[in-house]
Amino acid sequence: MTFSPIARMSFSMALLTLSILLTGDLFFGVNNDGRQDDLKVRQRVIESLAVQFSSLIAVNDMETIRLTLRNLVLREQDVVSAALRNADGRVRAEAGNHRQQWQDIPFGKSTLTHTQVSIFKNKQRWGSVEIRFADAIPKTHWEDITSPFVLLAGYMFLAGFLGYLFFLRRTLKHLDPGAVIPDRVKTAMDVLTEGVILIDEKEQVVLANTAFSDKLGIASEDLLGKKLSVLGWTSVGTEQTDYPWQIAMTSGESQVGMLLQLTIKGDDQRTFMVNSSPILSEKGRSQGALATFDDVTELEEKNRQLRDMVGDLKLSRDEVSRRNQELQLLAERDALTDCLNRRAFFERAEAEFTLAEDDSNELCIVMLDIDHFKLINDNYGHGVGDEVIKNLAKVLRAGLRGNEVVGRYGGEEFCILMPNTGIDLATTICERLRQHIETEVRQCHSALERTTITASFGISSSTCGANSTGKLVDQADQALYISKDSGRNRVTCWDQPERLESTG
Repeated sequence: MTFSPIARMSFSMALLTLSILLTGDLFFGVNNDGRQDDLKVRQRVIESLAVQFSSLIAVNDMETIRLTLRNLVLREQDVVSAALRNADGRVRAEAGNHRQQWQDIPFGKSTLTHTQVSIFKNKQRWGSVEIRFADAIPKTHWEDITSPFVLLAGYMFLAGFLGYLFFLRRTLKHLDPGAVIPDRVKTAMDVLTEGVILIDEKEQVVLANTAFSDKLGIASEDLLGKKLSVLGWTSVGTEQTDYPWQIAMTSGESQVGMLLQLTIKGDDQRTFMVNSSPILSEKGRSQGALATFDDVTELEEKNRQLRDMVGDLKLSRDEVSRRNQELQLLAERDALTDCLNRRAFFERAEAEFTLAEDDSNELCIVMLDIDHFKLINDNYGHGVGDEVIKNLAKVLRAGLRGNEVVGRYGGEEFCILMPNTGIDLATTICERLRQHIETEVRQCHSALERTTITASFGISSSTCGANSTGKLVDQADQALYISKDSGRNRVTCWDQPERLESTG
C-alpha cells in the first residue's frame, strides 16, 4: 500500500507535533503520574484523624479512637492497617494487625504507603497516628489509555494529521505547478510546432508549450493549474465521451489519432489530431499524461470538400445508372403490359436455348392469344381492349413460377418462356392459366361481366426437334393455330414434326 507525498508529509508533521507535546511534558511535568497528588490526599486524611484524635485524647476516650480506626480499615479498601502510638513508641490502639504491617520510618516522614502525623495534648507532643496504605502503585497516564493526557495526545495526532493533509492539499493547489518543470524542458517544448500539454493525475495542466497556447489564444501561464477537460472539447466522428488523455491514464496505454474540436474566440472552431501517452511511476501507477495537439483544421476542411465532391460524383453516377436502368427497362419492356417486348423476349429465349443445349435441359415455349379479340375492340372500344390485354398479362405473371418469363409478341398475342420444364408440366401450367383467363380477365371492366373472354395456347419443347429459337417459336405458333382451328380456348402441344396432339 502506497501513500501520496502529501499524506506522508502530513503524517510526519503530525508526529512532529506529538513529539513537541511529549517534550513539553518532559520539561513542564504535564504528564504527572499522580503519586504526589495521592500522597497529599492521604496526608490530609491522616491529618484530619489526628485533629479528631487530639480531642478524644484530651478526654481520654480511647474506645472511640479504637472504633474509628477499625471502621477506617473496614471501609477504605486502600487502608491496610491503622494505629495510635504514644511518644514512647507504645501502640495504644490499632486495627488491621498494624504491628505486622507497619515498617519503622523516621518520625515526621511519610511515604505513599506509610503515613504518620503527630498528635498534641496541651501543646505537648503526645504521639502520632499511623496508617499503612496498600502497596498498589497508581497507574501513570501512559498506563491508562483513558487518561486525559493519552486522549489528548491521540487527538492531537489524528487532528494534526487531518488538518495538515487538508491544509497541504489546499495550499499546493495555489502553488505554481510549472515550477517543477526545468526551463530547458520548457524551451525545448516551445520549439515544437505541435501543441504539447503535460498534465498531472488530476488533469491539471503542468506545462503548455507556446504552440498550444497560441492556438487557443491563452497565455501559457493562465493555463497552468486548469483542468484540460474543461476547455470545451467535442469529439469528432465518434461517440466516445472520454478524452484521449483520460483513456491513457485509465488504461495505461497510448491513444493515437483521435479528433477533437474546440471553439476559440467565439466562432473559430479548430480541429486537432490528439495523441496521448500516460506517465507512469516505477510501480506502474498513473501520475499524469502527455498530450500532443496537431491543428488539422485546414486538412479536415479539404477532406470535407473532397468527400462532398465524391458524394456529388457518386450521386451523379447513381443518377446516370438509374437513368440507364430506366432506359434499359423502356427498351426491354412493353409499355402497356410491363412484359418483355418482342426483341427482349427473343434475346432471353436465345440465351436460355443455348443454356438448355449446353446442360441438356428441356426448354418449353408457349404461344397464346385472346380468342375473338377483334370483337372486343369493335364492341367495347380499344380502351377496353387495352384493359383486357393488361389484365391478361397480370393473370399470366401471377400464375407462373419465378424462372418463367412472359413476353408480348404483338397485339393480343403473348409468349411464355419456361426453362427446365418438360412438356407435360408445361401443359398442366397452361391449362391452369387458360382456366384463370376464362374466369378472371373479364373482371377488369364492368361492361365485360356477361362476356366470355378466353385464350388459346400452343406449346413446343426443345426435345421436339427444333434446332433454333426461331424454329421452336414456329412450332409453338403452329400448335396455337391448331388450337384455334380446333375450336379455341384450348391447349395444344407440338410433339413431333409430323404429329400434333390437341388437348382442351
